[in-house]
Amino acid sequence: MHRIIIGVLLGILSIAGSAHASNMHKLEMTLCDEFSVSETNNWNVELERYLTLRVADVKITPKHGYDFDIKLFFKADTQDLAQFDTPKKIEESVRRSTEEYLPYIVEKQIKLNSVPLPQSFGYYTVITDAKWANAQHVPPGEYKFMTRGMYRTSEDTALGFSIMTNDVTSKEYNELLTYIYNFVKNASNQPIKPTQKTCAAYR
Repeated sequence: MHRIIIGVLLGILSIAGSAHASNMHKLEMTLCDEFSVSETNNWNVELERYLTLRVADVKITPKHGYDFDIKLFFKADTQDLAQFDTPKKIEESVRRSTEEYLPYIVEKQIKLNSVPLPQSFGYYTVITDAKWANAQHVPPGEYKFMTRGMYRTSEDTALGFSIMTNDVTSKEYNELLTYIYNFVKNASNQPIKPTQKTCAAYR
């Protein structure tokens, strides 16, 4: 249900559309890593919080078509911070933060899945809003499902994310996941090792 074909950029381009250069957010998260998030013909992009070399919170919503609400949480995680530098730390963070939703969701326990990125590591889960689980029509601004997780984007950064949707099986939903997983910054396609320093590869 959650299969993602990593590296298929045509799906990303088809859902995102062409970027508006006037609303491109360049996020410098560490001395090695800069990320770009752009408004497109199809998407609104709002930079909700940005502390250079620390954190950036971005909200993405559609201008039309498939309904969703994405939150991206970019996090600097250099050796001096080291909050999310191992699979275990990311697993615990995703589980702990998701358990806060247990009183309001269908699931009785949090089931985590590994992100489908062979050169990185991280976890995600899908939870169902109990209020809307059986509803035929969901009001605007409400959603049946939340996909939330985190993965290591580079040796120095991590990305937390949440995706609110009304399905978890469609082509459009899978394209959103592909877009989020495309922020991984390991061009060599080798496993990320937080102790190594290869800034030149990211610039």
